[in-house]
Amino acid sequence: MAADEQNYSAQSAQKSPMENALVALCAAGTVLIISWLIRYSAYGIDFTDESFYLVWIANPFLYDVSVYLFGFVYHPLYSLLGGDIAALRQANILITFGLAWILTYIFLVSLVPDLKVNRITLLTLSAGFATSAFILFDSWLPTPSYNSLALQSLLISTIGLILADKSEHRASILGWVLIGVGGWLTFMAKPSSALALAVGVFIYLLLARKLSIRMLALAVSCSLALLLISALLIDGSILLFLKRIQLGVEFIGYLGGGHSASQILRIDEFQLGEKLKTTILLISGALLLALWSMCTKNKKWSFIGLLISITLFLITASLTLGQMHRAAGFGQFQGLLIFAVVYAATAAALAHGRLQALKTVSARQWSIAALFLVMPHIYAFGTNGNYWQAGSSAAIFWLLAGLTLLGPLIRERASWLLALPLAVAAQAVTTTLLQTGLEQPYRQPQPLRFNVSNLDIGPQRSALTLSEDYSAYIASAMAAAKNAGFDPNMPMIDLSGQSPGILYSLGAKSIGQAWIIGGYPGSLNFAEASLSRTSCEKIGVAWILFEPDGPRSISPELMSRLGADFPGAYKQVGMWQTAEGAGGYKTRRTQELYRPVKPQETMANCQMLRQKSQK
Repeated sequence: MAADEQNYSAQSAQKSPMENALVALCAAGTVLIISWLIRYSAYGIDFTDESFYLVWIANPFLYDVSVYLFGFVYHPLYSLLGGDIAALRQANILITFGLAWILTYIFLVSLVPDLKVNRITLLTLSAGFATSAFILFDSWLPTPSYNSLALQSLLISTIGLILADKSEHRASILGWVLIGVGGWLTFMAKPSSALALAVGVFIYLLLARKLSIRMLALAVSCSLALLLISALLIDGSILLFLKRIQLGVEFIGYLGGGHSASQILRIDEFQLGEKLKTTILLISGALLLALWSMCTKNKKWSFIGLLISITLFLITASLTLGQMHRAAGFGQFQGLLIFAVVYAATAAALAHGRLQALKTVSARQWSIAALFLVMPHIYAFGTNGNYWQAGSSAAIFWLLAGLTLLGPLIRERASWLLALPLAVAAQAVTTTLLQTGLEQPYRQPQPLRFNVSNLDIGPQRSALTLSEDYSAYIASAMAAAKNAGFDPNMPMIDLSGQSPGILYSLGAKSIGQAWIIGGYPGSLNFAEASLSRTSCEKIGVAWILFEPDGPRSISPELMSRLGADFPGAYKQVGMWQTAEGAGGYKTRRTQELYRPVKPQETMANCQMLRQKSQK
């Protein structure tokens, strides 16, 4: 028996020339993709969602009501990097990749433990598959956010689940601690996802026969301890922390945006366009042919797999090196393209071993595969968008689930060779989806490669490369504010409903909320509720950004509800035109900047209204 194991290990350590070539392709693809994303990390900015992330991360302690707590998690990183937006994005990219790499590595080791001696191949293969985590950025919102923290948290949690066991050895204890840390971070990202994760983890532990009350208590204690520390650091009190979240849920309900409990508990559907269906079939078919050629005993056919892999690598290389610029145009469910690799892996395993292959997959492997399949929905749970569309940002979990059945086939052949074309294909799929984001960045007017205007924005004067229109828009706002005497850290109320990016560029304190979002049925009530918790002193001295007849503008009635006479108690001191495409709207609009001229009167009226409401 020992001799067989030694022969098996020796065989696994020997790599064929084809395997060496595929390892080189996979390694090159990983380097190209990461370098590509790092290079573009200083390009572009979205004035709405992404700017909201920046405002929230830059000064999360300014707000006492919130459901999403990611700003507190990322704020130390923001401070460490000096508010450099490009560096912040790069850190987010590398953190996501690093966690995905670790998860993929330990997962592959768990599938075929005997092959872990082949470190270089396994590390390269794991890195290749890990690049699929970058699908998170397929609309080009690379700034840290609740979405990125949710994915990173789930990666940490699943690393812990694989390591965890009933026994109390070092790796198992680390695994249970990571489960607790992952649960805490998921709560800080999206409480709804944390709830879904708790259910998923418990079911997994039961099915995998890993449940240990003692060790589960360790994970729960770790998570609760971190939450307690967070509550004390953020609000100084557990009750105030709970009040923050309670009011956050209540305020989101005012918007009427589809976040109620009855609305998030649903089963969504998806529809694949003909182009996407055809592409999935073509990639799956090509991969099946590649895997078949590598399994055949006829060496004349074996190089077909290498040729197909080279073709897929050339797609990655052409896109990352700027030789191709077209967006794929697969539609809103483009992230489901990753199923081309999943289908190929599953079909290859079943075709080779038929149903016998299923018998060699352990209960733990089935359990983690099942958890991986639902993990994208855990990630998306609570969003008001389609769960399949939102969940595809965590498509790496679908990919890993599809690799489960390859375990018996790889074990039989004592080689990772068959997994390498799948990794190269996953890289090509990821690059194709990322290309869509770079060519059609979220709420930006043009492909990022056309951006040529350099501008320093924000309180830390962070350098970005923007479109000429976006650069002119921001520069005009900054110049008007400076000429009017506006200084960084002065409070401002955004009545445009869609310009947290302008407030961030000016270095303004966005009081009430990091983004007083307009365009929803209850936006006015949301804004009033948020600002009702802001001191009357701040409201009295706050400047106003107003967008007359804007598509998402907050009604000036808000100011009268706060005790301010707008525009009577204010003086217009600046005006500029928005850029085409800003906020996702093609038409240019006028924005106006107002300075308070009767701050004491506004403050007194505000205090009087609040006293009346308390009676």
